[in-house]
Amino acid sequence: MLLTDNLFYFASFFVFIFGLIIGSFLNVVIYRLPEGKSLLFPASSCPECGTKIKFYDNIPIVSYIILGGKCRACGNRIPVIYPAIELLSAVLFYLLFIKLFYNAFFHFNITSYDLSLFKDYLTGRLLLFMAYGFFIFILIPISFIDFFHRIIPDSLNMTLIIAGFLFNIFLLHKGFLFPFAGFIAGGLSFYLIAVFYELVRKKEGLGGGDIKLIAGIGAFLGVKGVIFTIFAGSVFGLLGFILSLLYLNIQDRTKTTSSRSNKGNLIQNDDNYDSGNYHSETIGSANSLAHNINTVSANDNAAHIGSNNTNPEIHLEKSELNLNNKADDNFISSKIPFGPFLSMAAVLYTFYGSYLMNIYIDFIRR
Repeated sequence: MLLTDNLFYFASFFVFIFGLIIGSFLNVVIYRLPEGKSLLFPASSCPECGTKIKFYDNIPIVSYIILGGKCRACGNRIPVIYPAIELLSAVLFYLLFIKLFYNAFFHFNITSYDLSLFKDYLTGRLLLFMAYGFFIFILIPISFIDFFHRIIPDSLNMTLIIAGFLFNIFLLHKGFLFPFAGFIAGGLSFYLIAVFYELVRKKEGLGGGDIKLIAGIGAFLGVKGVIFTIFAGSVFGLLGFILSLLYLNIQDRTKTTSSRSNKGNLIQNDDNYDSGNYHSETIGSANSLAHNINTVSANDNAAHIGSNNTNPEIHLEKSELNLNNKADDNFISSKIPFGPFLSMAAVLYTFYGSYLMNIYIDFIRR
């Protein structure tokens, strides 16, 4: 351990609080930047009633818990994504601090940064914390904006690229070639993939935002970081796609079960009508009218679905099949945001990258 126990515990607590505050600001970035609003003015307010949020109601996570996740003025529910982003930011900054200063992340040393370039290890670790803390600071809003809006603002991507060059050249003393090679490797590889995909499929595959993002990641992490990020990001993306398909399938099954249940209730009501167990002519007339209306509606639906088939269950299954196929086609043809998966892979490389790459290289050499 590089710091005394008491100083380390105090510093780690401070870093966690600092991460919460950063996360609170990132919520503002994620909400306002895609809409072109100022990040500083006006003060935060409830989107439902417009009441300005007091400072004591804007304490990260704490205020959410005290208020029960609701606006103090109107009682409108506050989305849980806000404290989730604050917590994510705090955890990532805390883990980065532990990695750099505790020197034993999860009970084994994987610190892979070249600290010999600095006058002393403490200064080097502080500079590394600044550099890669800023890296995480940019990747969080990129991920959530891309997830919610399917865009990555140029302002964030350009900030990432410029910061990658500046930090590697002036703070980390890695020279110009390290960030430049990563920038070219990332940007050029994704650009070629995008061109090839568009030629084959006749439509856009990778957006310009993804190309600039991987170029910025390369400017920070170098060529090895780009290789790892593309590979791991693709794996994460595939897993996310599979989970999305499973979720869509579960939704379709739920809707199918509900539709069949409603159809069964309709047939049961018709059988009850035919049994003639009614005690009033008025009730019988009303039900007769309802039965006639239902019969006409059912016949109309059958005519639309398939005039040669009079089985209501088969009609139902055909209509469900068409809806399911349409939903699957729309889902598969829709754009899945790649930014969050690239960001996850880049953060993973920041903590474990060199360690995992060495394991992979050793495995290949065997």
